[in-house]
Amino acid sequence: NGVVHPVDKVIVPNTSLGSSLLDENHKDFTIFYEALKRTALLDSLSRYRDDDYEVWKNNYAPFTQSMRIGNEDYIGKRPDHRYTGFTLLIVPDKVLYEKYGERFHEGMTMDQKIDALYDLAAEKYADYTSASIFGLDKTDPATGKTYKELYWNKTSLKSRHNPLNMFLSYHILDRLFTSTAKLINCWQIYTAYADPTEWISTLLDFSTIKLEKVYRTIDPAVEYERDFYINHSEACVYNNYERIRGAHLTIPENADNFSLNVAYYYVDDVLAYDQTMRNQVMNTRIRIDVLTLWPELTTNNIRLCGNPTQGYNAGDNSEEGTEGGGHNWYLPPGYLDNVTFGENTIFFLERPIIQWSNMGGDVVGILGTSYDVTFRLPNVPPGTYELRLGYTALESRGIGQVYVDGIPQGLPMDMRIFGNDGRIGGLYNGWAGWRNKDENSSGIYTTEELEENARIMKNNGYYSAPKSVFFGNDGNDIPRYNASNCTLYYNSCNLLRRKICTVEVKANTHHTVRLRSVLTSSETSDFTLDFMELVPIDICGAGGLGEDLY
Repeated sequence: NGVVHPVDKVIVPNTSLGSSLLDENHKDFTIFYEALKRTALLDSLSRYRDDDYEVWKNNYAPFTQSMRIGNEDYIGKRPDHRYTGFTLLIVPDKVLYEKYGERFHEGMTMDQKIDALYDLAAEKYADYTSASIFGLDKTDPATGKTYKELYWNKTSLKSRHNPLNMFLSYHILDRLFTSTAKLINCWQIYTAYADPTEWISTLLDFSTIKLEKVYRTIDPAVEYERDFYINHSEACVYNNYERIRGAHLTIPENADNFSLNVAYYYVDDVLAYDQTMRNQVMNTRIRIDVLTLWPELTTNNIRLCGNPTQGYNAGDNSEEGTEGGGHNWYLPPGYLDNVTFGENTIFFLERPIIQWSNMGGDVVGILGTSYDVTFRLPNVPPGTYELRLGYTALESRGIGQVYVDGIPQGLPMDMRIFGNDGRIGGLYNGWAGWRNKDENSSGIYTTEELEENARIMKNNGYYSAPKSVFFGNDGNDIPRYNASNCTLYYNSCNLLRRKICTVEVKANTHHTVRLRSVLTSSETSDFTLDFMELVPIDICGAGGLGEDLY
């Protein structure tokens, strides 16, 4: 799932920090660089290693003892370090001159260029909803003025409430992507139905950015098929059939683009968490791989470590790991920001293996006899959403109560029952056989029967797993679907989505999810976190049909 680019010299990793990297390589983005300096965001790129962790990590063993998870035994490695990193999506000068020629030209002074960038930023975030989301309408107790009244001017660029500061913060991701191969987990995505996509938080609080590898040619305006786009959306019913192009991502040529704690890539248009992004691009089923919820997993090479095509073997239980540096991991309490759990909870991450029935091949396991974990819900625009958790059912799993903002939501999730259990009511052709006979001659149910069954499952609080995700592989080193030896999630009776609740996402507010074991057994059980979905309530579809199939 990587991208190969020819180079004309040996690339030596840059051992400087981000500010030095940008200082040495900004000849193509002088406006963006100057804006980073004037907003003081350049100074925020100096964080690198948590030295406190170097001390308290010794309270935890470098490797856990062998533990049983599902059908296999695992040993987890403790992270050696706790690094902080950033990824910048930089708009080069020539893009501003070409696409915003009415605002920018080379003959302007730098002061004039920064003023023009400020004016563009102010337009992007001038609407009423933006003021609510980012707290601009809140009152400063010392002055009695709103933060917008105080800081929306060209002399307050260092304030987090200033529009230029907000604009640039949205171009900075809160984690280090060391290569384009790490941007998106493309494994096990059936690209005939969906493009590989990740939803990532930025330094602009309460915002999200969409990373997408566009495999399908939606229309002639998609110039770069099988390439990376930011905030792209195909034309569909949820955005009034208007395609949102977004920005195309490229790697800078003839320049170092990564250092110890910062990587940067070029985009061919400005980015904003504006009305277009919130109301059109994000007006869709937002499916989030849980390993993207926490920046530390990407920055510290825990997410997407190793070779996913290498199956479970002895290397999984050795200190040396597997090919490509693959390890399973356990995380001490406090390693992740915005996550709390006690000493009797094991926060375990299985490395990606394409034969495993987890989206992208990897999964988070919450283990223990009385586990209890609380973490933040991902950032989405204010509104009403259906919250779902996707998981793999196994007889060895646990039962967990799910809370949102401290309030228990429905009955506990019993991860031991399969989709064909009477409590769920799904129609499945054996363990993982084709369900729909209109798609394959070995299927046994008609489209009409499965549509009616989807209504029954939804009434019981469940959805079938999606068609756009599969497990298995055709044996090659690319994440492609092959009907002869891959299984679509939709056809497997132990892969499900559970509706947790309808949640009202409020502006300028962080919401939380809590998972607590209610299994009475003294044995260690496993509550898996594979992916979650936040779906705007008005597009869920009657009876769980339509968008929910994919």
